This record gives sequence, C-alpha cells and structure tokens, in this order.
Amino acid sequence: MRMVRNKRGQFIIIAALLIALMIISASAIMFSAVTYFEHERWEEYLIVIDGVKAGTVNVLTVSLANYTRTLNGSVLKTNLDSWRDAVKGAYSGFGAIMGYSLASGSYSAYGMNPINYNLGLASTWNQRISFSAANVTTSLNISSVGLTGYRFSSVVFLKMNITDVLWYSGQGQNPGPFVGVRVVMYAEGPVFLTNLQKSNFVLFQVGGVNKTFTLVRYYESSSVKHSGNPGLNAYVYELRYDASSDPGSVTATVGVVDSRGVRVIGQATLNTVGA
Repeated sequence: MRMVRNKRGQFIIIAALLIALMIISASAIMFSAVTYFEHERWEEYLIVIDGVKAGTVNVLTVSLANYTRTLNGSVLKTNLDSWRDAVKGAYSGFGAIMGYSLASGSYSAYGMNPINYNLGLASTWNQRISFSAANVTTSLNISSVGLTGYRFSSVVFLKMNITDVLWYSGQGQNPGPFVGVRVVMYAEGPVFLTNLQKSNFVLFQVGGVNKTFTLVRYYESSSVKHSGNPGLNAYVYELRYDASSDPGSVTATVGVVDSRGVRVIGQATLNTVGA
C-alpha cells in the first residue's frame, strides 16, 4: 500500500508541475501577444504623427513657393485649412484632429532679427541679405490613444546674402577681365544651400540691366585672401560677367528660385575688391 500511495503522491506532484508549466506558458504567450499588439498600435500612431509632420512641411513649402510668386498673403491659411480637413478624413479611425497657429508679428530665427510674419508668411527682398519664410505651430490630438496637446513647429526658409564683388583684371595669372558677384545661399538651419545650378538664378542685373553670366560654384575657406581680406568660409555662387575695366562699384540684383520653387530676390551696391 505504501508503494501505491507514494506513486499516487508522485503523480499528483508531476501533474501539478505540468499544470504550472502550462499556466506559465499560456501567460507568456498572452503577454507576448498583448505587447506585440500594443507595439504594433504605437507604431501606427507614430506613423500618423510622422505623416502629419511631413504633410505640414509640404504644405508650408508649396504655400511659400506660391506666395513668393504671387504675393498672395492668405495662401498658407487656405492650404492649411484644406490639410486639416484631409488629416481628419484620412485618420478618422484614430480620431486624429489637427489644429494650427500661424506665426504673427516679429520673430528671430537663423540670424535674422526681426522676421515680421503675417498669416505665417514673411519676406524681405531687395536687400544685401534677403529672405523668404513660412512658419506654423501645429497641434495634434489622437483620441483613440488619449494623446492630447501634442505640438510641433515647422519652418521653411530661404536666405540670400550678396557678400561682395570681385574684380578679375586678367593681369599675370589672374583670369579676366570680368567681374564676379558673389552670393551665399541658405535654407532653414545653418547648412549652406549647395545644389543650385545656373538655371536657378532667374534674375541677374547690374545697374538695372540684364547681364549674361557664367556661374562658378566653390567652397571658400577662411585662408583665402581677397585684397588682404579673409575668405568667406562658405559655399559660394559667383556670377561672372565680362567687363573691360574695374567698375569701382556695382549695384547687383540677383533672383533665385530653389528646387522647392521658393523665390528670393536680393540687391546690393558694393565696391569691387581685387581677386
């Protein structure tokens, strides 16, 4: 009898262990399934957020390009209203609601102070340093996950700096004779704009007269000297036109349309410097 009882006790212990293993295994499977589901859902929410961010930048870019071409000051508001409705429809299953606030008044950004926005748009042209800008702060609520009050800012910016004018005399090893008007371009942030081609320079006048020019692109370090002055330490676009003698000073007007379609026009009167 004792042998039977011992075997029965062993069977009960083994059965209990098996049941415990089954419970642990089932719990692990359920936990894995739940965490996988939550992970997948959060990935979807992040896709919604990233999609709204990218779309907002696209709306700003298209609107600024339109504004710099037509000077329609309400185009950004109109396009953002349409984008807000599109977000609500596209992500209705998430309960996504987008709002926005257009920059208004004076701001300081990218070394420019002030930038005077009206309905999120601003431009200062025909200066030595000229720019075009669009600025909006966007809010996003996703009711399905309880996300409220999420905000982000978006800025599209194009800046031109007509830095100086070089005189190439053609003497010695110096090429010439011609004049080089030098321009430095920036997009949003501190990074130089380096992908412009001659076709992007849609306007080039000297003294109000259109000039035929060749475009030279290069990076100039601070170790380069022009008439004793240090180099720009910048990526330079140089617009060169023929001249038989040193003009002494040049009034240059330069218009650029970048690859996004955003336009800026700068103008400066500068004394020529020996190259």
